[in-house]
Amino acid sequence: MAEVLCTSLEIEARWCVLPPWIRTALLHRAKNDPSLSSLARHAVFLAHHAHLTVHRRLSTPSRHAVPSQPKYFSLLLEEAPQEHNPSHPPRRIVLLHGWHMSHKDWKQTARKLHRIHGFSVLLVDFIGHGHSPYLSSYDEHVPALLVHQVRDAVVRANWHSDPSVKVTFAGISMGGAVSLRYAQLYPSNVDKIILLSAAGMPVTRFYAITPYTGPLTLALVRRMNALCRRHPTIAYWINAIPVLHKAFSHIHLVQHAPTHQVHPRHLDRLLSRFVSAAVWAHVDMLHPLQLELFPTSLRVRIVPWVNHALFCKVIDLLQLDQDIDLWTTGRRSATPQFCKQV
Repeated sequence: MAEVLCTSLEIEARWCVLPPWIRTALLHRAKNDPSLSSLARHAVFLAHHAHLTVHRRLSTPSRHAVPSQPKYFSLLLEEAPQEHNPSHPPRRIVLLHGWHMSHKDWKQTARKLHRIHGFSVLLVDFIGHGHSPYLSSYDEHVPALLVHQVRDAVVRANWHSDPSVKVTFAGISMGGAVSLRYAQLYPSNVDKIILLSAAGMPVTRFYAITPYTGPLTLALVRRMNALCRRHPTIAYWINAIPVLHKAFSHIHLVQHAPTHQVHPRHLDRLLSRFVSAAVWAHVDMLHPLQLELFPTSLRVRIVPWVNHALFCKVIDLLQLDQDIDLWTTGRRSATPQFCKQV
């Protein structure tokens, strides 16, 4: 089923590039035009079927077939229970993407972790990212919602019921902040966290821009919210016009950067207890690596000569799946290691 869904995702990604009215016209012609070649007709039907397959999976179904609200996309790569030893269940890994990213940025890493190492892997598209739709109102998009979305996906995968089998989280950028906040709320469900140029921590480096852009974004959001309270029609038109709705939804989501609502209380204990490794961009002006925040030595890998944006783009090319210790033992090292240049 996972292979079918992965194939459907590839086809659906190309099909969805077309406007809805063109997709409808092509489907109508494939059904009613006998002059259309058999190959073209089958291609249209295949793309439409892939689209239906993906959107049926907008929420991982629970055991009671209860749909989640709001709907979102998640992908679970896991063997059937009878195919593994119940006394030694496979390691469970949740891969979280960053802002303006999707589960596809983790696709190759997830496949290899599942196929080669036999791990169970859960991928999630955050609300308003990838295949997950936006909420109806732009001001509903907050980091706390993403944390509860991940919790919903974990529960629907039935990864919460056995306290002896905990979950490993790996989060890029904003996904790292969501992982940290999840560990604050559900510590008994977390084994360890792998941070990748992650947000969620206060930034003190003089060259970082997030200490300046964060307050500006927050001030902009507060001004816009006050304006919408005085003039409700403004909020209506923002939510009614797709371009404005998407833009303001993303602005509202990052208003709390760089911490993204990770509670500062006992942050040092959180980092010491759960964070086992850090993979970071060499030149990161958004969320620079600050080793002094981690009370103990940390397993560190640096990707040379890339900034934050490029790091997020090449994450699937770093072949992190080949470093089995990164996902299993989590051994710590005080000396940073440099990845091969990509």
